[in-house]
Amino acid sequence: MDMIYRKEYEVHSYETDARGFVKAPALVNFLQDAAGGHAALLGVGVTDLMRRGLTWVLSRYHVVIHGAPAVGARLEVLTWPSGKHGHFALRDFEVADGDGRSVLSATSSWMVIDLDRKQPVRIDEAITIPYAIDKRALEDAFGSLPVPSGREAEMTFRVESGQIDWNRHVNNAVYIQWALEAAPPEVLKTGRVVEFEVSYRAEAFYGDTVASIVQRAAGEGPGQVFLHQILNAGTGAELTRLRTRWETPAGRA
Repeated sequence: MDMIYRKEYEVHSYETDARGFVKAPALVNFLQDAAGGHAALLGVGVTDLMRRGLTWVLSRYHVVIHGAPAVGARLEVLTWPSGKHGHFALRDFEVADGDGRSVLSATSSWMVIDLDRKQPVRIDEAITIPYAIDKRALEDAFGSLPVPSGREAEMTFRVESGQIDWNRHVNNAVYIQWALEAAPPEVLKTGRVVEFEVSYRAEAFYGDTVASIVQRAAGEGPGQVFLHQILNAGTGAELTRLRTRWETPAGRA
C-alpha cells in the first residue's frame, strides 16, 4: 500500500489572479482533490465512508506558500496521512513545480462525522487500516487561533449553489476566498498571501448570508498579518477563524 500519493495539475488561466499567479483557493482545491484521490485508493474515500453512514470533514489547515506559479505551470502534489489522534486524522502535503522547486507545504486535520447523529467518530473506530507514516511537511499542534479584536473591515456574501460540495455544505476553499476578499484593497492589489491557517468551526449552507471580518494583527512576524472571522450573518454563529500573512514585493507600497 503506497502511503505517499502523487498527482499532477496544470495551472489554468481561470485559476490565476490579475497578475497571472495561481490563487490560494485554487491551490487548496488541488490539495483537496489529491487528498480525496488518495483516500479513495486507500478505501476510505468520501463515497466509501458514506456507504457506512459517515463522512470526512476538514477541521484545520496550515498552508505555507513558497512560490507563485503562473498560468501554464505544472505542479506535482504529494500527500500522505501523517497521524491520527482521538477524533482527528492528520494529512500533510508538499507541492513542487516542474523544475522541482518547492511551491507549498501544508498540514491538515480531519474528522469523521456520523451523518445521522452529526457527531464525530473516533478515528480508530472509523479507519481501521494502517493510516499514518512518520513524516510531516509542517509541524503544527493546531492550537486555538485568535479572533479579531475589532472590525477593520467587513464584507457580506450570500452562499451560492455552486459553492456547495458533496456534504451539502460550503466547500472549504470558499471560506478562504471570503476571508481574503475582506483584506484591505491595497494589500489585495500589491501583496501576496504566503501563509494561512484556518479553523473550521461550523457549516454554512445554500442561501445563508455570511459576514467576513478582518483585523490587522501587530507583532506577529514578518509581513502583514491579519486575523479573520467568518460568521453566519443571520444567527451570529462563528463558522471559521483564519490567520493570514502577506508579503509585498520590494519597492511597492
